[in-house]
Amino acid sequence: MVDSGRVDDHAPDAVAAQLWSLVHGFVTLELAGTFADRADPVRDILLPLGINLAVGLGDSRERAVQSHHAAVLRFG
Repeated sequence: MVDSGRVDDHAPDAVAAQLWSLVHGFVTLELAGTFADRADPVRDILLPLGINLAVGLGDSRERAVQSHHAAVLRFG
């Protein structure tokens, strides 16, 4: 993300730790049943969280949304 220029100049290891924390936290909560009332917790929780993190790191909201939606189409 840093090398792509999409986010501000952060230490890559710090960005990786934030991404790992996002995924680990989501998976932990999902396994605990926290999102049991959600039909699609990935789309309802994880994708918006990823977009918000990317924007917080300096990406534009528009580009972050486009990237996340492209990933859903490719892998989802």
